[in-house]
Order: sequence, then structure tokens, then C-alpha cells
Amino acid sequence: MFSFETFKDKRYWMLLPPFIIILVLLYIFTHGNLTTFMILSLINIAIFWTTYHLWKFLSNKENKDNTNNGRNL
Repeated sequence: MFSFETFKDKRYWMLLPPFIIILVLLYIFTHGNLTTFMILSLINIAIFWTTYHLWKFLSNKENKDNTNNGRNL
């Protein structure tokens, strides 16, 4: 479920500021149109979490592959 480990992860903090800036820009450029802003915000949030978990998955997979290769030598 919910874990505070996410907040300790550097990937989370590296991805968060650009996505916050994008949200602010979306609000400015949609001129306060709530429906458009909400739809684009949900898309932005989905892209954020997809990017975060994909990055985490790929780095964990790479680390696992590196440790397995080290044992076989």
C-alpha cells in the first residue's frame, strides 16, 4: 500500500519538480478552465508515476543482473 520509502528515493525528488512546474504551466495556459486542467493534470500525474515506477523497475533489474553476473565469474 502506501510507503514512506518513496519519499526517501532520489528518483522521486528528481522527477517531482519538473512535473510540478508542468502542472503550474497547465493551469496558467488553460486560463482556469477547470475541466481541461483536471484532465491534463490526471494525464500528467499518470505520466509521473509511470515514469517513476518504470525507472525504479529498470534500475532494480539492472542491479539484479549485475549481481548475478558477478556471481557467475
